[in-house]
Amino acid sequence: MPSILITPAAEEDLISLWLYIARDNQDAADRVYQAAERTFKNLADMPRMGTPYQSRRVHLKDVRFFPVKDFHNYVVYYLEQPKGIKIIRVLHAHMQKIPRLEPEG
Repeated sequence: MPSILITPAAEEDLISLWLYIARDNQDAADRVYQAAERTFKNLADMPRMGTPYQSRRVHLKDVRFFPVKDFHNYVVYYLEQPKGIKIIRVLHAHMQKIPRLEPEG
């Protein structure tokens, strides 16, 4: 089974997303969170199904992105790894990506 590594930033994204949606509808927040987890598993099984992220920044050259299944307003940014994937961020499609995709620390 392929491994799925979720960065602290991506984990924070998921928690923030859940909290934001849950203010109005906890069941909907649960559905989005579960859809993100299913998307992670699908990407781990087939990491090349995501679209390569186009950037001139060297540290972003191998990043791919893919929408969360059934919730296309949310996008998973990830890296393919030898035995799975590394989830970098989970962002709303209309957010500015560059500042959020910068390395942590």
